[in-house]
Amino acid sequence: MAPGTAGSSLRATYAAGELLDWIDVNSVEKEDVFRWIDENVPMENSAELARAWAAVLTEAEALMRGDETAYDALDDAGYTMEQPYRSTGRVKWAAWKLLSLFTQILDRTERAEYRYEAPGDYSAVTEEALAGIWVDDASTTVLLFSEDGCRIVYPALELLGETAYAFRVRDRSSVGYCPALDIDYLQNDFSAPLVYYVSGIDDTHFWSNTQNKCFRRLA
Repeated sequence: MAPGTAGSSLRATYAAGELLDWIDVNSVEKEDVFRWIDENVPMENSAELARAWAAVLTEAEALMRGDETAYDALDDAGYTMEQPYRSTGRVKWAAWKLLSLFTQILDRTERAEYRYEAPGDYSAVTEEALAGIWVDDASTTVLLFSEDGCRIVYPALELLGETAYAFRVRDRSSVGYCPALDIDYLQNDFSAPLVYYVSGIDDTHFWSNTQNKCFRRLA
């Protein structure tokens, strides 16, 4: 399924139902997923694959919550789940098995070293401007921003993109500082968010002079 195309939401819901039924019966290994990607997903479709996987995970989250709209959509899609799963732990395990659906972006993205840039227009740093897929200069992290939240793919911290977290851009101009991008990855009311201090943003990248880091936009 390709997000944004006709019927894509129903296909995402169908795939989410299949995913939740697949969790207890699969035997796939990560090597199998890498092989499938290499054989079936051209380089130019890397971001599309990540968007599709994120859309499936969003629908899976809704089904696990027992969202009636999601179950109605599942009926419309013509899929009946064997049993309604609610275990986020099992979904995290599945996300680990299928992690390469996200990390193939890291493997296929040319690394660009961080270089200092003068601060940009702080007012341009908004939640809307962040919509899309971003990869950091060290090729270790993927951030996927959408209306559902921010998915973080950072395998070293066991952040697998399986959850869409709330995020916000915090204005700090009153004290002369650049905006702060807060991602509530602990789901703790932003009491201990993952924070990036954004020195500037444009259509291609955003950067942090404080943290010596740059994220490139893929889509």
